[in-house]
Order: sequence, then structure tokens, then C-alpha cells
Amino acid sequence: MNSIFIKLSNSLFKNRVKKIVVIQLILLILLFIFFSYSLNSGIVNYLYNAFFQIIIAFINVLFCIEQYILKKKGISITYLILAILFVYSAIKSLNLYY
Repeated sequence: MNSIFIKLSNSLFKNRVKKIVVIQLILLILLFIFFSYSLNSGIVNYLYNAFFQIIIAFINVLFCIEQYILKKKGISITYLILAILFVYSAIKSLNLYY
């Protein structure tokens, strides 16, 4: 059982910035909590949808910073563009007056 955890930690933290990975995992847990709560509500809530997209955008920004630190600028620009698109989508989902 310990070997499974060792393999999992090696695959998560190998060639990555450990502090950023831990923050991403915390945000991912928060994302799953929002997701499970929104499934129990039974109605479409645009506020939860916006929270999902903002958290995903923040995860993408963290991944962008991590890849920039690791000198992979092409991948970092791609994740920055994805983060901007998720923030734009979150803003559009909160603006319900159109």
C-alpha cells in the first residue's frame, strides 16, 4: 500500500514546483466540493458555474506560472490564454441581463 502512495507522490511532484502543486490540489478539492454541492441543489445555479470557471482559471494561471518557471514558455502562454477564456466565460455567466 505504501508503494502506491510513493508512486503517486513521485508522479505528482516529479519535475514540478511543489508549492504550486499543493495549492492546485487544494483548489481541486474545493472544486469537487462546489461540484458535489451543486449536484444536490437540483437547479442550475449560475453563481456556482462562475465559481467553477474562476477556480479552473486560477488553476490554469498557477500551471502557467509553474511552466514559466520551468522554462516552457509555449505551454505557459497556452495555459494563460485558457485562463483568460475561463474568466471571460465566468463573467458572461454572471451577466444575466442580456
